[in-house]
Amino acid sequence: MSLLAELKDRKIVQWALAYLASAWLLMQLIDVVGERWGVSDGASRIIDVVLVVGFFITLVVAWYHGEQGRQWVSGPELVIIAALLGIGAIALWVLDSESEDAETTESAARVSPPVDIDAAPWIAVLPFRVQAAEASLTAFAAGLTDDITAALSRFSHLLVLSSSATDDLSADIADVRQFGQTLGARYVMEGSLRAAGETLRLTVQLMDARNGTTVWSETLDRELDRSSTLQLQDEMTARIVATVADVNGVVTRTLAAQIDESAPETLTPYEAVLRWSLNRRRVSEQDHLETRIALERAVQLEPDYADAWACLAHTYLDEYMSSYNVQPDSLDRALDAAQTAVGLDPANSLTQYSLALVQYFRQDLGAFRAGTERVIELNPLDTNAIAMLAILLGYSGDWEQSVALTTRAMELNPDHPGWYRFNTYMNEYRLGRYTVALDIALRINMPGYWGDPLARTLAHAQLGNELEARAAAADLLALWPEFEAEYYRKGLLNWIYNQPALVGQIIDGLRKAGLDMVTE
Repeated sequence: MSLLAELKDRKIVQWALAYLASAWLLMQLIDVVGERWGVSDGASRIIDVVLVVGFFITLVVAWYHGEQGRQWVSGPELVIIAALLGIGAIALWVLDSESEDAETTESAARVSPPVDIDAAPWIAVLPFRVQAAEASLTAFAAGLTDDITAALSRFSHLLVLSSSATDDLSADIADVRQFGQTLGARYVMEGSLRAAGETLRLTVQLMDARNGTTVWSETLDRELDRSSTLQLQDEMTARIVATVADVNGVVTRTLAAQIDESAPETLTPYEAVLRWSLNRRRVSEQDHLETRIALERAVQLEPDYADAWACLAHTYLDEYMSSYNVQPDSLDRALDAAQTAVGLDPANSLTQYSLALVQYFRQDLGAFRAGTERVIELNPLDTNAIAMLAILLGYSGDWEQSVALTTRAMELNPDHPGWYRFNTYMNEYRLGRYTVALDIALRINMPGYWGDPLARTLAHAQLGNELEARAAAADLLALWPEFEAEYYRKGLLNWIYNQPALVGQIIDGLRKAGLDMVTE
């Protein structure tokens, strides 16, 4: 009998058509209701494989059990069906492996940064733990974790992994180094909450995920008032974030220290921004020069890098503010750089900060005050920006707000640089409380910055401490040899142009210290 006759006799075609029609109807049904049932792509692929294998098994069954075929199961039939099932199983295994690889790749793309973890400080905030099962504290810990993550993300120089990325992994990983490798994070923050009576203790630490070492840790004890947990949550968030994240925070200081000795011409654009943070902390002429070189190169390499433009604007402004490495048209160059920064990223507090500073020294106080409000609105935890803007608010005449902002900045970041104290110092000095002013001056502790000996000179002179005043004045002249001839024009009229009485009081103190001040 011919093959065609065999196929006809065993009704192979009818079996095949009936199966294909049934399979097509099933696939249409899955397409229609699959979304409602939540049928995934992986499940759909499995169904496809089953239907394909089932088609060939149907042909085998039809061959052996067609209308005129044999009605018992033979050995060859079992072998063929087993082989088809084996092929189907292999196909399913391959599809499952590919699906897992795709999901792993997708997950990695979702949670891992698209940069080298040594090039930028990606931070992962793990869910804070509660040491005793208590529903209210569990909710508090979850809210604290989310608030810290959100607040850290306000700092443009930091890269913060989303809470969803850390939530998916935190329960399965015990070693912080494994977290770093899995998430692509340079730093991992974790914390725990414990209540004892009416006291709530938060222990938090920041670890370097490359080696598992602790970079920073702190324990906060607060009175547990369950009627104002949101206020307590805000307070803890602010203290942690300001201490860790701003330009003078733990993360930036740690990273900047690693490039302190590097030549400015070798720094990447991101490292140039870190170099600027060193300059802000130390405030010296050499730091300023190296920072300007690094940042001018940075904006050439990455002309769309808003942070670099903002820092360059501030660095150009330092030529005008501090008479460091002065080049022509400092204010104009600072304005151009600040406007470029804001144009690139108008929702970035650092870019708005640089523009607000420039507006103050251009003596546009309306634009300056509006810019200050915008900066604080964008990032109320950036103590570097708040402290600097507070100084200028005082010089513009709003001493009450300026002192309140300065006090807030110092409370948020206890490890702040000494120049944060200049505002409270100058407020005490203008009020004639020279003993308090001297106490503040002695805590500034910035020996490389002329503002430090200036503060000591003024307070000692007004208190009649002649020897101490002259010694401090000598330190001042060592840092700024042309001080007597230049300070009135470059240090007073450009900074305190809206406070003539204070300018006169400062000149009086300097002359009492034996300095021959030029005021023309």
